[in-house]
Amino acid sequence: MAFAQDGDRTESDFVFIDPAGKKGFMFGINIGYYLPNDDPTSFYDGTPKADGFLDLGSYIQLLYIQQQFQNELGNSVSNFQLVEYPTDMKYTNTVAFGGNVRYHFNWANAIVLDANYIGLKTVDAFVLGYDDPNSGTSQQIYRNFDISGKEDRLQLSLGYQVSLAKPTDIAMHFEFGPMMTSIKIKENNFTVGSRSFSILRAQSVVGNNQVLNNSIPNITSFGAYVQPGINMEFDKFTIDLDWRSSVEKIQLSDNLEAKYRLNHMPMVRFVYRVSVKGF
Repeated sequence: MAFAQDGDRTESDFVFIDPAGKKGFMFGINIGYYLPNDDPTSFYDGTPKADGFLDLGSYIQLLYIQQQFQNELGNSVSNFQLVEYPTDMKYTNTVAFGGNVRYHFNWANAIVLDANYIGLKTVDAFVLGYDDPNSGTSQQIYRNFDISGKEDRLQLSLGYQVSLAKPTDIAMHFEFGPMMTSIKIKENNFTVGSRSFSILRAQSVVGNNQVLNNSIPNITSFGAYVQPGINMEFDKFTIDLDWRSSVEKIQLSDNLEAKYRLNHMPMVRFVYRVSVKGF
């Protein structure tokens, strides 16, 4: 593997290395695997939070909800009660997609702008109890029913990247900077039988105790990230293999305690160099 001196264009095992050529704008795409922290996703578990938010225990006592449960489970089934809220509700790992723009001052120093989209899901179960219609007594049946949440996250980051080696076809780099996350709550549902019920924030109660749901406004969080990685050079293309660790304080509800938590994302960047000296 050959190294280039400043101003030289040297052939290595894979490419021509031109230190003066890696300057200016580069554009690319990101593909990552988002690893959220293991904190419980309390926002989606149906527990009481604040005025305007639905409590799962109270919600299933509404007359029209009880009637719909009976339609799903049988008219002889009655007296539904919440026995246990979800206890281990966490975000699941997911694929992330995005794009990046960077400006190289020279081979070793660059400003990098990333925008990554992450669709997060969380699923667990709550326990519902109801009278056994076949027992002839007050004996209860206990069953688990799924409850889930979905949200979209758009992460924007502005970082400074520093190369940790002389110009060559494979090298290490380090990146760091601030980031902003915009969050849109999409769903908070539970299912009984074939029916899905929404327990997003309540807007109003009308008619036969029926609840109209209102979506949650966008939420913005600020944090920072660090990102070590390996860059591989192929003439007008660069491939970065990176590990991003970010710290954020995301608060989905004023009544839920928010703490700074670490999230991680291994990712690959495919970057195109707009112009290269000598080509």
